[in-house]
Amino acid sequence: MSTSENELTDATLLLAKEHLHNLDLEQALLAIDQSLEKRQQDHGSDLSVHGNLLWAEILLTKGRFLRDTSFPTLALTKLLALKEIIPSLDKSIAFLPFYLLIGESYFQLENRGKAKATYENILQISTENNHELGEIQALNGLAKLAFNSKDMEASLNFSNQSLELLIQHTDEAAYAALVDNYLIQSVIFLQKRDLSQAINFAERALQISKERKLKEWTLKASLLAGRIAVQLKDYVLAISYLLAAKADSKAINHEAHFSEALLYIGVIYNEVFHYPKSLIYLNLVEAAPKKLLRPTDQVLLLNFLGKSYFLSADIEKAEQYFLAAESLAKQYQVKPALAFCLAYLGVINSSKSKFNKALRYAKKVNNIREQIGDVDGIQVNLINLGSVHNKLEKYSESIKLTSRGIAAAKRMKDGLAEIRGYQIMAEIFRKRKDFKSAVMYQMIYTKFYEDFYQRNDRQQVSEIEHQFTIQQLEKKIANLQKK
Repeated sequence: MSTSENELTDATLLLAKEHLHNLDLEQALLAIDQSLEKRQQDHGSDLSVHGNLLWAEILLTKGRFLRDTSFPTLALTKLLALKEIIPSLDKSIAFLPFYLLIGESYFQLENRGKAKATYENILQISTENNHELGEIQALNGLAKLAFNSKDMEASLNFSNQSLELLIQHTDEAAYAALVDNYLIQSVIFLQKRDLSQAINFAERALQISKERKLKEWTLKASLLAGRIAVQLKDYVLAISYLLAAKADSKAINHEAHFSEALLYIGVIYNEVFHYPKSLIYLNLVEAAPKKLLRPTDQVLLLNFLGKSYFLSADIEKAEQYFLAAESLAKQYQVKPALAFCLAYLGVINSSKSKFNKALRYAKKVNNIREQIGDVDGIQVNLINLGSVHNKLEKYSESIKLTSRGIAAAKRMKDGLAEIRGYQIMAEIFRKRKDFKSAVMYQMIYTKFYEDFYQRNDRQQVSEIEHQFTIQQLEKKIANLQKK
């Protein structure tokens, strides 16, 4: 392996670097293969150090796009082979890209211990050499590792240290690190349920990545902003971001983010009660390889497939998906998602008059709520408990539970659950022959039902997607005409 070339002087490698910049990864790998073949024919040697680093970078980018561990495994093999041949790689700040690629390899392979040791080594070497960009990148890496280990305070501490250093930098190389930092901050605040801060950082990341033409970062920021807007229940804003993420991910063959964009678009259509359209998107995601989604998103997919079928009156299919979601949520300890599917399983069993089973599910949801606080699905659980107690003629308990469920539904802006709560309250008071209260709740139910289904969220979301599709087609036509 030649070490005399310290720059990318080979024309084919320069082409590979250009393809990587444009995220045309197949062409980049093809150029690497051509360069390697030529060097072996002409000199009987392998790629230069910088050629191998470029190769590893392409492989790691491919790993992110496909969530396929074979790519970071191959990249790590090449990097460790370099380290064996050139021991100075492990000591010189000049080879900071080498350390960062090692860290990214371990990160993708979920070897947190070695990834942490690598980033700590980068931080130490960078601090000793007053290389602030290296410090920033190391701190960003440590922040992501802490986040994945569910240590939010450590993650926020590392990302804030990085941000303090970033404020002093305006050079081009720092922009990608700044966007990376903003996205880390955004997911931390999303986890903490501080949605205003989360969307603020995501939108700032999106603005900078667009200005600097950072393609992959633009895609990441659009996708994250869309996810946060879904949590904010601003579905018009969410669909705009997610349609952009879908188009961008398709353009560069980022299969993992393409699947995520489809998933969250399916979630939006579910939330605006367009269940047939929701199922189209969710079934597309289900048909894709499972590895493209993180475990938390796999559980989300199963839950929303269950909810879409449940609200389409296909109870048997809904139950199958919720049971699958329960199994996966338990495996990965995704407790809010577990509460969600258990709450719906309670509703399903209640609809089948299996009241004891429904109560057992409801008790499990309450246990999770005590562990982690109020969660999505809790309003469904409370209203279902109210319904079960109503069927069992325990009216006082039913009123108390349903009232709490209505309050939770209001707080979480779940109009469908709120409407069902009013319907149950009207039924309870009719059975108790308190006709005045029954009429009052029936009137509230009727008004909310009419207002709810007259809302134009569904129409707005569909119209935005329609207009976006037309714009994309017009853009393709314009490009073809130019050619």
